[in-house]
Formats: sequence, structure tokens, C-alpha cells
Amino acid sequence: MLGRRSLLATTGAVLASPALSQGNFPTRPIRFVVPWPPGGATSNISRIVGDAMSPLLGQPVVLDHRAGAGGAIGTADAARSAPDGYNILMAGAGTFYRPLIEREVPFNPDRDFGFIGLVGDGPFALVLRNGLPNSLRGFIDYARANPGRLNFASSGQGSTSHLTAEAFNTAAGIEAAHVAYRGSAPAMNDLLGGRVDYYFDAFATVLENARAGRIQAIGVTTSARASRAPELPTLEEAGMPGFTAAPWWGIIGPAGMPAQAIQRLSAALAGALGQREVVDRLAEQGCRAVSMEPAPFEAFVRAENEKWSQVIERAGLRVS
Repeated sequence: MLGRRSLLATTGAVLASPALSQGNFPTRPIRFVVPWPPGGATSNISRIVGDAMSPLLGQPVVLDHRAGAGGAIGTADAARSAPDGYNILMAGAGTFYRPLIEREVPFNPDRDFGFIGLVGDGPFALVLRNGLPNSLRGFIDYARANPGRLNFASSGQGSTSHLTAEAFNTAAGIEAAHVAYRGSAPAMNDLLGGRVDYYFDAFATVLENARAGRIQAIGVTTSARASRAPELPTLEEAGMPGFTAAPWWGIIGPAGMPAQAIQRLSAALAGALGQREVVDRLAEQGCRAVSMEPAPFEAFVRAENEKWSQVIERAGLRVS
């Protein structure tokens, strides 16, 4: 991936970087907006990264949960904040493709944000209710033979799990009904109960239920197998060449932040991701640490947005 740094080999160089010791920024705590409730993967990842950045910056990085409206409330709050580097946001793919789905969104991702750095990505897993064929090829053949009879869950209309399923259905030639939930927990509950047939969810979230035999995990959506379950193939390996879809997490802030602030924050983030303990703790949350500087991070985001835009257009998704 363009712009990735070696995460661990450069740790010492990053920690000793002059960018972390020059200039006056920051001189007070930094507010880290998390647009989702506490306790979820995004909140946990934000806390791990913020705690690791704090000593490198010499100031606390304080989480501010602003949940609601599918992440839009916290995202809009960050976009309207002072562009001084003291207000940052944990963003994901939905931050940028959301206006393509909803007619009224209180921020414009094309103009309202500045880029600090990528935190990482993580696989979705394709999971099926028990009773369906337990291989990718068998499942696709079954679904094609029963058009319109299966349904699939998502964590919300227009969520990344929804778009991943739509992309999968298109690539596999499957016709199925979408059942949107308010979050991953109720979706998983109905999958466990057999009320929905399949679901794309964060790998770390489904692993315990899959290993206990409560659901069937068919494969992961990244190009490489997940380190915590190397026995589980990628969907590419299982028979869908070229199919990848990974949710990602990254730090952005309001447009117009001073260059010095962006440099300090980016260097602190890279230093945090260069620590083995941080990498391991992120992996426990299903996040593979990937460090990326501001310019390549922005290019990565724009490319991801273009990919999801095509999925949205093909699926005809639009929320009033």
C-alpha cells in the first residue's frame, strides 16, 4: 500500500524524531472525538492510540465520545471545531462516502477535513447461520439456486458492512434481501438465532462465536489471512479472486490545521504505531496497524471512497 512505513523497525527513529521535540505545539490537552459510543471497537482503538500518543506529545489526548446519527454528530462536531490541531477525529470509510448515501449530512468530506494519518485496517469475516453450506463455493451455489430466498444482515443502512455485502452479492451473482440493524450486536444476535442467513462483521467480533460453533466463518475480506485465525482463508483464496474489503481507521481534523500541528500529530501517531505493545493491543481489537503519513493517507482515502462510490451506485443506495 502506498506510503506504508515499517511499523517496528523504525520505532527508535520515530521516537527520537526532531518533529516531536521542536516548536510549541501542543501546549494543552488534545480532544480526540470518537463518533461512536464507548465500548465498541472504534472507541477501544481510539483509546489505545490516544494513550500511546500522549507521552510523545507531552500532553494528554482526551477521548470525547459524540455518538449518534451513524457517526454524523461527532464528525460534524469535529469538522466545526477550531482548526488548531487540538481537535482531532477518529474517522473511517463511512466518514467520506456517507454524503453519497444521505441527502443531508452536516459536513462535507471533500472540503471540511485535514489528514493526519492512517491507524490501520481490519478484516471483515463472512459468517453464515448454521445449516447453510460451510464453504464459500457451496454457499454461493446454494444462494444462486435459491434467488431471493436468503437475507443478509448489516450493522446499519449504508454501513461498511452493508456495502461489503452488496459488493459481495454483485460479485457472486447473489440475490438476497437486506436486513439493517442498529449496530453489530443485534445483527449478530439474529444471526445466532437463525433469523438472518449471513453477515459481514468485524473479524474480532465474530471469532469467539465461530470457534464455539454457533455460526460458520467462511473467510476474511483482506488480501492476507488474519493472524489470530490463520486457518481461515481469505475470500480470494476461497474462490473470489480480487475481492477485498477492509474497514479502516484513521485520524483527521478540521481543514486548515497548521502544518506544524499536523506534523507533530502525524509523528506521534507513527511513534505510537511503532510500539509492539500498541500493535498487539490493536490486533486484539481486530485492527492491523498500518502507519501512513498525511499525503499518502489522503490519497488512500480518496481511492477507497471511489471504490465504495461504485458499490453505492451499483446497489442504488440512498437514504432520505
